[in-house]
Amino acid sequence: MQPSNWVKVIANKIKRCKTDSFPGLILDLSTHKLMNLEFDNPERPECNNLLTIYQLMSGRTKEEVAQECQGMNWGVFKRILTDALIDHLHPIQVRYEEIMSDSAYLDRLLAEGATKAADIADATLNNVYQAMGFLRR
Repeated sequence: MQPSNWVKVIANKIKRCKTDSFPGLILDLSTHKLMNLEFDNPERPECNNLLTIYQLMSGRTKEEVAQECQGMNWGVFKRILTDALIDHLHPIQVRYEEIMSDSAYLDRLLAEGATKAADIADATLNNVYQAMGFLRR
């Protein structure tokens, strides 16, 4: 994700998430009436998935999410879920931008990685030469 559009990307992904065709998040499929929230209803996997993501991103309990989302439609819920995801990921995005703007740190990190990779490759190559009976030049 490009730093400049990560919020738009998240919003677009959530907006396009598959949902079921039932009107609302808390629906009894046998009576088609609103009921208590069922996170683990196997007949509504899309609903369960999005509600669980929201619960995890918002740091709330299932009961708190059930209370908040009672009677909510998908459009409203997806906006709330998008906001929760953006809030949760914001510190990571800030840190990413800090790291990407520090070219000296990135150069140092790349050099350290190259040194470690060369050491591992050298040891592996020595093992291959030894296993095949070749002499190292």
